[in-house]
Amino acid sequence: LEGKRNIDCERRTKYFKQFYIGKKICDFGCGDGSFLKKVKNLTSYSCGVEIQEDYVNGLKNDIDIFKNLSEFNDKFDCFFLFHSFEHLIDPESILIQIKKKLSNDGKIIIEVPHANDILISTYKSKEFLNFTLWSQHLILHTRESLRKILEGVGFYNVMIKGIQRYRFSNHVHWLIKKEAGGHKNSLSIIDDSNLNKSYENMLNKIDKTDTLIAIADITK
Repeated sequence: LEGKRNIDCERRTKYFKQFYIGKKICDFGCGDGSFLKKVKNLTSYSCGVEIQEDYVNGLKNDIDIFKNLSEFNDKFDCFFLFHSFEHLIDPESILIQIKKKLSNDGKIIIEVPHANDILISTYKSKEFLNFTLWSQHLILHTRESLRKILEGVGFYNVMIKGIQRYRFSNHVHWLIKKEAGGHKNSLSIIDDSNLNKSYENMLNKIDKTDTLIAIADITK
């Protein structure tokens, strides 16, 4: 898990540079703060929102951490929600609160599991579906549902991109072993960068990646 977290963090710091360098940002559901720790010296200001006590206690000496959005009145250039949105009981309410705390040219970036993941929609892996729909995952989004919820609360220019977080060997592992852990299993010997990039490109063409990223504006 730690290795996967580092890979995700590296990808995010590379892909979202324009949204955090010199910007005032908030990571909603920041977890262990990996992203914030990586980028904080490049931002004008950064903070996190997190409710899990062990994460809060581990971060409070390094990063400004709040337990809910009502604890601060700042205006931000960008809010990031990395695999936290699917855990929210009332996501529309949170989006409305975030919208009020964005500057006039502010943006929101949301990364969520994809309901059309090929392991679910085509490979029909019951084991993966059960694993994905664990108790804290309240919803899986499609491009359409993610767009509708953002536009429904007043965000504009919604751009949605599919990415593949897990490699080809992970899918082979699910289909053969019917369990999690393929990203660190012996089957990873079949991976190489060209194979995984080709696999991601193919999944994007048919809209069956494991993850969706939405970027939206507060104004038209």
